Amino acid sequence: MTTVRDWIEENVTQDKRALSWFDEEVCEDRIRRAYRELLSGYEIDPSTILKTTVPVTGEHTGVVREHDINFYSICAHHFLPFFGTVDITYVPGPRILGLGKFPRLVQAYSRRFQIQEHLVRDIAKEIMESGDARAVHVRSSGRHMCMCSRGPSDQTVITETSYIAGDQELLVRFGVDHPR
Repeated sequence: MTTVRDWIEENVTQDKRALSWFDEEVCEDRIRRAYRELLSGYEIDPSTILKTTVPVTGEHTGVVREHDINFYSICAHHFLPFFGTVDITYVPGPRILGLGKFPRLVQAYSRRFQIQEHLVRDIAKEIMESGDARAVHVRSSGRHMCMCSRGPSDQTVITETSYIAGDQELLVRFGVDHPR
């Protein structure tokens, strides 16, 4: 099995100053533990997260919104971190979902190899399917290390993505007609 040091030497740099960071015996384990934590979302079944707080009697005429849910992820495209916040707005169906479950749902999907466009899609679809929502709008704002530290090297760029699922007319009726 190739070590981290060997992989870096073969694929990134042969500079001994860089490679010396990976000479310690504990290096492999430290890196392994870090990536297991960063990618721990694969150990979670997102369909088991959303729980009912209270059943809805009649029709819920409004939205539930949770915003500024922090996330960290590893970009599947560049293998570099990206991070930011997620806002979730949903129209409940037959049940109101536990508010504490939304940050857990965001973590379950963000702690995977991911791209921001799929992150909002995956969260929205899960709320529709597992949460029985009538409509949902998920929005994310993030900073990508691939843009901050390489390529354009612009640390000020913020990427916004959104995904809408379900009855979009309901969202419009309740004032959630477009991403901000």
